[in-house]
Amino acid sequence: MHRAATLSPSAATHTAQLASRALQRRCIASQPPAPPNRDTNKARHKMCVQSSSVDENGAQSFEGLKGFEDRDASSFACAIVGDLHLEPGPPMDQFEDARRQLVAAVSKPDVAAPRVVQLGDLGGYNDRPGSRDCFQLARGYLSGFGVPTTLVTGNHDLEGDEFETDEENLAAWHEAFKQKHFWAAEVGPATFIGLSTVRFRSNPFSAHEVHIDDEQLDFFRAQLAQASAAGRPVVVFTHAPVLGSGLKVVQTVHVKNRCAWLNHSSRPQEFIELVQQHPNIRLWFSGHFHLSHNYADSISVVGGTAFVLTGVIGECNRDGFRQSRLLKGTAEGYELYTVDHDTGSLRLDLKHGWHDPSPPQPLLPEDEQICDPTAGWLCSKVDCALDGSEPPTAVGPSPSVTWLNAGPSCMLAVQPARPLALSLHFLFLSFLTLPQDAIIVEYDTRSMAPIGLVCMDVPDDCSVALVDAKGARVDTVNTDGAAAVAVEIYDSEGGLHQRIKRNQAGGFYKVYQHNKWAAKKKQQAEQAAHRQQAPAAPVPQR
Repeated sequence: MHRAATLSPSAATHTAQLASRALQRRCIASQPPAPPNRDTNKARHKMCVQSSSVDENGAQSFEGLKGFEDRDASSFACAIVGDLHLEPGPPMDQFEDARRQLVAAVSKPDVAAPRVVQLGDLGGYNDRPGSRDCFQLARGYLSGFGVPTTLVTGNHDLEGDEFETDEENLAAWHEAFKQKHFWAAEVGPATFIGLSTVRFRSNPFSAHEVHIDDEQLDFFRAQLAQASAAGRPVVVFTHAPVLGSGLKVVQTVHVKNRCAWLNHSSRPQEFIELVQQHPNIRLWFSGHFHLSHNYADSISVVGGTAFVLTGVIGECNRDGFRQSRLLKGTAEGYELYTVDHDTGSLRLDLKHGWHDPSPPQPLLPEDEQICDPTAGWLCSKVDCALDGSEPPTAVGPSPSVTWLNAGPSCMLAVQPARPLALSLHFLFLSFLTLPQDAIIVEYDTRSMAPIGLVCMDVPDDCSVALVDAKGARVDTVNTDGAAAVAVEIYDSEGGLHQRIKRNQAGGFYKVYQHNKWAAKKKQQAEQAAHRQQAPAAPVPQR
């Protein structure tokens, strides 16, 4: 199952550049952070907001969506900003530099409607994300763009430690940004639609699943119907991408924890079905993965819809690049650019007519890709064709992956181990760089997308089989595999290493991450009960 991976010369050059940049950043950031202190954080927040290019009154007066709609605009330029994770202090210099670059990009003389959309996840991991202080800092930053700006929520925006419910947290977000968390606006020839997650504490599994509720889905359907009737193209903004979009995903993080796709644990296929029903959805932007725009599948196309991954401005990236998106639109069509915040340069990634029925073609040059698409892990292309022209089979479209039919809409991909050389290749690029055993990923065949991990520690030189209720091996080539009740993993000598039964959903994926907020509350309750039961300490006798 072990397969060596090699890199092309251009890939190796990019790899060396990435490693150098990431190593320099790790050296700069090697000082251990001080323990968090709420009083200190408040002072830092105040300092950061006041030192911004916008005064405190400007930050207080920020109103999301204000002036955003302009149906009569002959053209627009919209900066799409990914996960911010703002941290007060010196890191804000990077964000202010990036903001100046984006303002310059959208404020050209020939642009009738400059706009900004932010995709959620506002606060830094060590600075109480989702708190009122976090929202205040983000409001000050966003107000500094000086053009009509709006945003949606991300998973980290609802984990404020001062709130007991998601509803309280979302209400504080509303209060801070003075807008609804879902919205639609007509900007020039296009209709922009933003949808937000509304769950963190109440998510049934991973707290970080991005969940769009029924109220928003009804709103979304109504807006799509209205835009379709008017012949208007639609551009959608969400924090996480759509199952079936074919975008790059980190399988051992987001797929493993089942928080990769919108509504990952509850009918995630609904969104791609809406895309298929409404071909006027021309672009769908998302963030969430902290990946750059330099992968073959950082833009994917399904039908006539381009799904667009959006990177990050700060250092919380997985591959060394700091990037945002720029969308320019006229009555005829759109152009999509990458804004590189290290160089300040623009790169044209996509150009298409709004009403051109042909699929748009991404323009990323091969020598701009981070690494060879055959190298695996972050460098692998999507395993399955998205247009149905090459449906997955038991032998698989790629020799590096073994495919097993596991039910009417389920296939298992046995993906080979990441070689040590490849692990060292990524050593400077991410904290997810230790040598990785082979893994088994469950795919939903209706959307051609990974939905969960079955096993993360498949030994090298092992074999994998599906077995029925009697223990007999199931033919995963000539049948759909529905008779299988378990996956069995055998070592090199044929001994049983691990047995994984079907789950309640009918697949084989494991639930690796339960809701951490619920777990924390349970632990706190147990500790409080233990303190109440503990005998009182004896009073010392004098």
